[in-house]
Amino acid sequence: MFFSKNKILLEKLKKYLEVSGKTLEIFKEALIYSFEKGYDEHYEVLARKVHQEESNADDIRREIECEMYEKSLLPESREDILEIIERLDMIPNSAEHIAINLMLQNTRIHHSIQKNVLELIDLSIETFNETREAVLDCFGKMEKVKEFQREIDNNESVGDKLEEEMIRKIFSLSEALAEKIIQRDIVRQIGEICNLCEHVMDRLIICSIKRQL
Repeated sequence: MFFSKNKILLEKLKKYLEVSGKTLEIFKEALIYSFEKGYDEHYEVLARKVHQEESNADDIRREIECEMYEKSLLPESREDILEIIERLDMIPNSAEHIAINLMLQNTRIHHSIQKNVLELIDLSIETFNETREAVLDCFGKMEKVKEFQREIDNNESVGDKLEEEMIRKIFSLSEALAEKIIQRDIVRQIGEICNLCEHVMDRLIICSIKRQL
């Protein structure tokens, strides 16, 4: 595979995945802080860190894309790899979007679902880490792609159940309907991270099948 033959690009890919993972970790830190203190100056610092790491990931992605077009690579192979990277990029983007919007809208996550939200974030980070390993495996020896697919699919199902549980809790609250809808939308946005990982995995499976033909 192309990345295994190009150490510079492989290292950039690893760096991109590392920075994307760091974005999710800081996102989690920011949310935990917001549960205790709300959206004060320190939360804003954390949210800006999420934004900065997402921006750093974007910079690395652009470097990879530029170099990909400069290399003599079959257009089909190049398109497969670029599409996977584009799908990956939606994951840190999603975390950055949620962190900033919570601050701008001053929307506190309801205390009754905070524990479940943390479970969902932990699951999202775990799923992203599995996706990261799946990417490297697909672009390398391709030994565990199917195994990663099963793990990610399972995590996505667990995430869906967590979302459902939280939405039930939200709509049992004695809050205004508008507030319930806001809380539901936050839950769905956080849950989307696992879905995005599954979308990356779907593309990795297609790419791995092509490699075997």
